[in-house]
Order: sequence, then C-alpha cells, then structure tokens
Amino acid sequence: MHTRIATVLQRQCGGAPIMMMETSKSWIFLTPDEVYKLKKSVRDELQDLTPLRARHDNTLTEIDLNRRLAPQVYLGAVRVVEGLDGALAIGQSGTTVDWLLHMRRLPASRMLDVMIDDHLATPEILHPLVDKLVDFLVPFYRNAPQTNLTAQELLTIFYDQQVMNRGIMLNPAFAQYQPRLKAVLHGFDQSLGAFFTLFSRRVAAGWIRECHGDLRPEHICAVDPPIVFDCLEFNRNLRIVDPLSEIAFLGLECEIQGATWIKQRLIQGVTKGLLDRADPELLRYYTVIHALLRIRLCLAHLLVPQPRKPAKWIPLSLRYLEIAEGLMA
Repeated sequence: MHTRIATVLQRQCGGAPIMMMETSKSWIFLTPDEVYKLKKSVRDELQDLTPLRARHDNTLTEIDLNRRLAPQVYLGAVRVVEGLDGALAIGQSGTTVDWLLHMRRLPASRMLDVMIDDHLATPEILHPLVDKLVDFLVPFYRNAPQTNLTAQELLTIFYDQQVMNRGIMLNPAFAQYQPRLKAVLHGFDQSLGAFFTLFSRRVAAGWIRECHGDLRPEHICAVDPPIVFDCLEFNRNLRIVDPLSEIAFLGLECEIQGATWIKQRLIQGVTKGLLDRADPELLRYYTVIHALLRIRLCLAHLLVPQPRKPAKWIPLSLRYLEIAEGLMA
C-alpha cells in the first residue's frame, strides 16, 4: 500500500521526488511542501490499528490534539480511495481503503534536535531558542485541563509502565545487560514510596494535567514562534502528566544529544512562568521514569522481526541506562 501511495503522491506533485520514511507505526511521505502520514495496520499492548475505523479515528484524534500547539501545521485527514479499476487515488471519490494525515512540511534544519547537533559548541545560539520555547509552553501548561484522578489512581499508570518495562528489559535476549537493568529497576521500585509522597503533593496542588505526552527535540521546530507537534495521541492516560515531568523528559533527550545545560534552563523558565517550584528529588524520579521508558522502547525495537536500524538500539539504551544508574546511585 505505501509504495502505491508514494506513486500517487508523486504523480500529484508533477513528478517531484517523494521521500518515504518508516516509523514503528506509520509511513511518512515527504513532498517538497507537505507531509502525509499513513498509519500502519498494527496492534500492540497500547492500541489496535488493524481496523480501518481505528486508523480513521486515530488520525482525527492526532489532528485534534496537535492543533492545540500547531494549528497551522495539521491540515486535515485525506481519504485513500480505490476505483473500480483497482487504481488508488487520494482525496477523490471511490471506496475508502485508508486515511492519510495531511500536514504542512516544516524546515528540517530548524528542528531542535538538528539545531542541538549543529550548535553543541556554540550554546549561546541556542539560548534564545530555548527561552522562546519556554514562553510558548508556559501558557499551554497553565491552561491545560487538570485531571480528576487521585494520586493513588494515577500511580497505577506508573505501576503499569513498570510492568511493561520489566517485560522487555528482562527478556532473555538482553541477558548480558540484566544485572544492571535489574539493579536500576529494583532501585526505582524501592523509591516508589518516596516518589509517591512527592507526587501526591503535585496532584493536590493541581499540577497533573493533559499535556503533550511526547515532548522530544525532534518534535519541536525552532522557528519564531516555536512549533510543537506530534504529541502522544493514542492514550490520554499517558498525556496526563506533571508539566515538570514533561520538561524533565525533554531535558533528558537534550542531554542524550550532549546539550546537558538545556534541562536546567527549561526548568527554571517554566517554573518561573507558572509561579511554581521544582523539587530536585521529584525531578530526579521523573527523569529516571523517562529513562526507563526509553530503555524499554529502544530494546523493544530488537524484539520484532527485521528490526529497523538494529545497530542503533543497544548503544542508545545503554546511554539511558547510564543516566538512570547515576540518578539512582
């Protein structure tokens, strides 16, 4: 299906080259000015995209949520149709066989991950970009809907994630790393009581809100004003977080790229803008939680048939593991 769609898009673009990229759950088609995303017909423990209706619903949900922060980017949902002759067309009449998410293409050179790589030696160039991002995020977090769930109910989400972490990290395929993986998992489990006390205070203060859910440098375009896109759309529970947890995650991802200073600048800016304060211990726990998640996601890539970029995932997971070990020491 994806190769046929690429052919149709190329024809619609007058023969212009179409760049095609694969993620774990989507095919991405880049035209000179636009982006189309095709959801894969896949199923995992968090979602089932095998029915056409589910892919349609998921596409609409993604558009709706991302228009909170990037309304100018998310253009809409487009039908993929099949004619009586079996030929595919996009946005025309016929039998709907799939859906495309239609987006405006953003400048790749201005993505925050690219900017970090380009300016690691000149962080002063990044300072105003980070400050503008803070100014953009503060009103979003201030106005984000608060959850009505209790701290105990929210903690079940952390427990569930830890179960999934163990299921992947303790797989026999990763036996040589399991002494270290078991140690950091056990260390976090031992800290859950202290974490729950701090987390409960954040819940009581109304700071657990529906946020972006996947705030990474590659989801931020450092233009003026910044554009933040590609939120976590498939599970609202995973978007219900403390803004400081989300910022800690972004800071962790910047640290993985070598920009260790960004996290503190983000925390200072966001807490000042929200008239909040950041407890260092809580930030430590939040960072460990995100590091464990990223270890799991890295290793999970190697448990599927024909993994993409297999040489990437062990070294990257070990970088997250080193950070988690340092924080749990």
